Amino acid sequence: MASNRLRLNPAKTNVIWLGTSRRVQQCTTDPLQLHGASIQPSNCVRDLGVVVDSGLTLVDHVAHITSVCFFHIRQLWVIRRSLTVDTAHSLVQALVNRQLDYCNALFATLPAGHMSRLQSVLRAAPRFVMQLPGQAPVSSHMCNSLHWLNFPQRVTYKLCLLTYKCLHGLAPDYLTRLCVHVATVGGRPRLRSSDDHQLLIPRTRTVTLGPCAFNTSRPASWNALPASLRGPAVTLGTFREMLKPFLF
Repeated sequence: MASNRLRLNPAKTNVIWLGTSRRVQQCTTDPLQLHGASIQPSNCVRDLGVVVDSGLTLVDHVAHITSVCFFHIRQLWVIRRSLTVDTAHSLVQALVNRQLDYCNALFATLPAGHMSRLQSVLRAAPRFVMQLPGQAPVSSHMCNSLHWLNFPQRVTYKLCLLTYKCLHGLAPDYLTRLCVHVATVGGRPRLRSSDDHQLLIPRTRTVTLGPCAFNTSRPASWNALPASLRGPAVTLGTFREMLKPFLF
């Protein structure tokens, strides 16, 4: 910044220590001094719309999403009588589902308790669209009328779609390099997994954060698909058409 004649703005700069709770407690809480600017470390920061906490648990991000989505649903209920079903559906897609689908690949292997909170938002949205009572079941409406996947399946859909784009040159290079075919690994070309176009799942050193990484959750979701979807001749349109019914 100094070489480009830029000055650090302390009001728009955040510092966060990332690590386990034990490691974070050992870090200093004193302000960080950078070229005369004093920056106080924070427990959570916002990066590209995602709230990141020091333990990478995404608890604050889940709380933020559920709060925003329920706020929009409560506000829309005031004008529901003046809306048609198609209009209500479009509003929910723009204000609620967009929040749930943004960067939802980060929610892979999210604990069941946090996943249920996001699922509760997704189940409240069909009640608004179809004007159902508060305790009415919505599973059939989500599947048959609105064609919505449950939240865990929406995460899997995003991971598999990103993987397909990586394998077919439709994604950035830094993501494509993370896709390693089992057939290209030494000593594994003759395995059955190499014939099924499966991807290599790297070993992780941690039980909690390791499976959440994109290079681990992505091949795990991809390998769980049937061989007919992993074939190299499947087009993007065909892949989307076949993936959603499989997840249903």
